[in-house]
Amino acid sequence: MIRYQVRSKELIDLVNEIKSRRLIMSPYFQRNLVWRDVHKIDFIKTILMGLPFPQIFIAKGTIDLESMTTTSCIVDGQQRMSSIVEFTQDKFKVDSKFFSELSPEIREEVLKYQIPIIDLDLKNDDPEVKEIFQRLNRTFYSLNAIEKLSSEYASSEFMLLAKHFTGEIAFEHNDDEDSFLLIDPSIPQEFIDWAKANEVNAFKKLIVEGNVFTPYEISRQIHLMFTLNLLATQIGGIYTRNELATRFLDEHKESFDFKNELLARFETASRFILSLNLPGNSYWYNKANMFSLFAYFVKLDDLNVLGDITEVKQKLEAFEADIPAEYKISAKEGVNNKKERLIRTQHIEKLLGGV
Repeated sequence: MIRYQVRSKELIDLVNEIKSRRLIMSPYFQRNLVWRDVHKIDFIKTILMGLPFPQIFIAKGTIDLESMTTTSCIVDGQQRMSSIVEFTQDKFKVDSKFFSELSPEIREEVLKYQIPIIDLDLKNDDPEVKEIFQRLNRTFYSLNAIEKLSSEYASSEFMLLAKHFTGEIAFEHNDDEDSFLLIDPSIPQEFIDWAKANEVNAFKKLIVEGNVFTPYEISRQIHLMFTLNLLATQIGGIYTRNELATRFLDEHKESFDFKNELLARFETASRFILSLNLPGNSYWYNKANMFSLFAYFVKLDDLNVLGDITEVKQKLEAFEADIPAEYKISAKEGVNNKKERLIRTQHIEKLLGGV
């Protein structure tokens, strides 16, 4: 049985612990921040009204014997605490007022607000911490499909590869903060060494920093599922929805032998697409279109067979100016079905050749 203590703590104390890095808000197992301003505002109103909200779960962490300090981490409650910190820093308004614009009496009431806490008697790197996080989210909160897979298959090499491609994991400590809590202790050292020696630049620039996904979609890891499916398509062919991706997460838990080949192919395809200099509002930045176009480029052994880069761009722009009806439907309806993926691929092959 896990020992725990139920208590409450003033809001100001938790905020100061976060600022001083004695309480880590975003450990490796936490999902990305996904609350929009409307959610943050509604939550802060709960505090301003003096109403209670569910407990914050905290792993008590480890003691540094030299500095005689303890570093804890939030197991569940990241988004609530992030909203509180941001509001006290005047990052957003509630009822047209920043925190600093509230009356001294109200600010004092907010800072003295009692936050319910469950202190778990666990170290930050204890595997049970991640298990508790998963169970809390299965029971109380809504995780989307990829967030569940990301947590469940956190140590699968196939998942690790996709996370490395999208910059979703940290591999080394940062001297400026307690970043050891950002590193998943279940990641094999062998994979960490490989990832450090094999950086991913072009793919991240195209997919993570480009025009394919919105910031909100990135925060919900939609781009990670996109990447898993691209990887699975390259080694298993075209399929329906996420079928092969989820299967490969199981089959390649321990090792994935195509890391170097796929990294090279993905970087080459990404550089090629970036060199096209497509406008930001290009039809090809639609997720379904980019998926099929990228998968087509990745499977080519030599992109030089496509001819001059200017000619390729002209073909893509001409296609966008007069989109075949069949393709248009396949890029809008049932886009992740095998049939629609095949239709898009066939049109792209016919347009560009080279296969």
